[in-house]
Amino acid sequence: MKNILSIVIIAIIFLCACGKSFDTTDIITGFKDDDLNVSDEKKMTHEDFGAAPMKADDARIFVVSGDNHARVFKFKNEGDLKQTKKYYDELGEESAILYSHTHAKDKFLIQMNGEVDDKTFNKYKSSMDKTLK
Repeated sequence: MKNILSIVIIAIIFLCACGKSFDTTDIITGFKDDDLNVSDEKKMTHEDFGAAPMKADDARIFVVSGDNHARVFKFKNEGDLKQTKKYYDELGEESAILYSHTHAKDKFLIQMNGEVDDKTFNKYKSSMDKTLK
């Protein structure tokens, strides 16, 4: 009986430790489910990265409004995520015209054109956080 109880407890602990695995498409689906604009969404190519580090395992780009784009990245490790976020954040510090919104959670980063107002960006940020719960 003790062996069965031990096995059940170990199984419960193991199952609780296994979180859901998310991908960039889950984040995009969350945006759509929250009625946020996601137009012309596609997997990013090396041209879409421009001078930014190509450290992401997966990356998607889409139009938020007009010529304003957003990118969603998934990284293998925190170091690559931090390097990419730092790249975008430092661009904005060097020149206001290069400013962009960034937000990281878990292994994901969203980067959005700085022309998008804070209120709109915060909706995408909240949606991403909700999806990753």
